[in-house]
Amino acid sequence: MKYKKKIDFLLISLEAINIYNLDLYYINVDYKIENNVSLEDLFYIRCGNLLRHPYINKLYNFETSIILIYRIYKLVNHHTIRKNIHNIFIDIYNKNKSPIMRQYLKRFKYIYYKTQNYYNTRSKLCCNDQYINEVAILNLYIIRKIIYQDGIYFFIKYLKLSTNM
Repeated sequence: MKYKKKIDFLLISLEAINIYNLDLYYINVDYKIENNVSLEDLFYIRCGNLLRHPYINKLYNFETSIILIYRIYKLVNHHTIRKNIHNIFIDIYNKNKSPIMRQYLKRFKYIYYKTQNYYNTRSKLCCNDQYINEVAILNLYIIRKIIYQDGIYFFIKYLKLSTNM
């Protein structure tokens, strides 16, 4: 999986965990930082394919990527995100399907189909609900790993790693 696709899935997971968290984070916390990656920039990174949006022509350099990684790291460490992920993993461990887990999977699928799958209709792998559920759970696991002490290191290694997913 490529760097942009990994970022896409992580942003979809963060949005699905708590829809309003991205807005609250950027409004309340980081309005004073000079090198701020705004919600608009996150949207452009996630949906910035020129074939999809011909009027968006933004290029992202190394510095912007580092700032983006830092912002995602800060978002992941938000207490609401951590609490929701913890509850979902407890639910998975107990093999229950709580409303939180069902809601997360529904939101992930909805956001995925809305932003990604519409443009990948020829790929059978991308249209499979089981695949999407697996990616959703995998991204939760990755987000959970990012929360730990060496999480930023793990996050950078994960983005650098090339997989055949």
